Amino acid sequence: MRIIDRQWRFAAVAVLGLLASGCREQAAEGAIASGDLDPSARIETRQRVQTHVVRRTALGSMQSASGLVRAFHKATVTAETQARVVRRVVERGESVSAGDVILELDSSRLELELKRAEATLRARLHDLSHAKREFERGEQLVARSAISAQERDDHRHNLDLARDEHELAFVARDTAQRNLDDANITAPFAGRVDDLMVDVGDYVAPGTPIATLVEMSRARVFAGVTAETAARLVPGSEAAVRIAALGGVELPGTLRNIASVASERDGTYQVELWIEQPPAGLRDGMVASLELATPDADARPLAPRAGMLRRAGKPEIFVVEGSGDSAVARLRALRTGRSAGEWIEVLTGLEDGDRVVVDGQFALRDGAPVLLDDAN
Repeated sequence: MRIIDRQWRFAAVAVLGLLASGCREQAAEGAIASGDLDPSARIETRQRVQTHVVRRTALGSMQSASGLVRAFHKATVTAETQARVVRRVVERGESVSAGDVILELDSSRLELELKRAEATLRARLHDLSHAKREFERGEQLVARSAISAQERDDHRHNLDLARDEHELAFVARDTAQRNLDDANITAPFAGRVDDLMVDVGDYVAPGTPIATLVEMSRARVFAGVTAETAARLVPGSEAAVRIAALGGVELPGTLRNIASVASERDGTYQVELWIEQPPAGLRDGMVASLELATPDADARPLAPRAGMLRRAGKPEIFVVEGSGDSAVARLRALRTGRSAGEWIEVLTGLEDGDRVVVDGQFALRDGAPVLLDDAN
């Protein structure tokens, strides 16, 4: 009986504890709802969103094109002398500065060639000095009519020949020095070693490909546009570049050049854009979608149609304010104008440089903390 009574008491205590816990939770929820608890005590998850940076552009001047990303500098480094590879100083994927050694060649034979060239130069210098003395002595003898005109011409010829041979010896010495210097194959510019074509023990000659070097601190984008579009574009104007391989991230670009001659292949005119400070994931050969703009006096902020909301028939959009952990979404009412394709002209409510939400906005509320899921 005592065991049964003890078990009954334990069960009663457990039931009372659960009831008390439930009451405390209900009381806490009521306090939060009524505002009695400090709102800072609430735990709120940040909503992940993607954004677009608003640019002031004339709606009718937006032109679309497709292009390819290219490294700002790309070079195949080749050997300039012949020798055997003794050391790979860097490996694929490593960064180098201009002038850094990429590969070392065996320099023993080149050092011997330089010594021989220097010895030949010294010998030619002695020959030149001797020829000068003979010529000067001959001039004195000519003054006393002690030698013939033919002998005088021979002295002059020997002096000229000694000078030429001395100059040739200088060239041979400088060439040997250059070949020795070229035993260290260096980077022509700062960048990343994308490929190495030779290994230790390989024999190379002038023109042998050694390495591929790329620089992506900036990037170029090339695209073809129609004659009508080319006539409206102006170098220096801004453009939006979207990279599908990077999740559609949008990068600011600047139009640098518009070709004057059409391509024989498809009749389009090549345009070149520069991207300053591209993201780390950008690579040569990626496909880019371009939005090219023509400067216009009636330029206005353009909002992407993908980010627009309509509540009670009125257009609204979420704008991200702040950055990092302090980024929040603010709902703004808009007054819109014309629309074309993916873009809507905004008369009031947005300014150039505002960051608007284009993905994830349907789960947002005004003032909600957000986490940016893009590199714009």
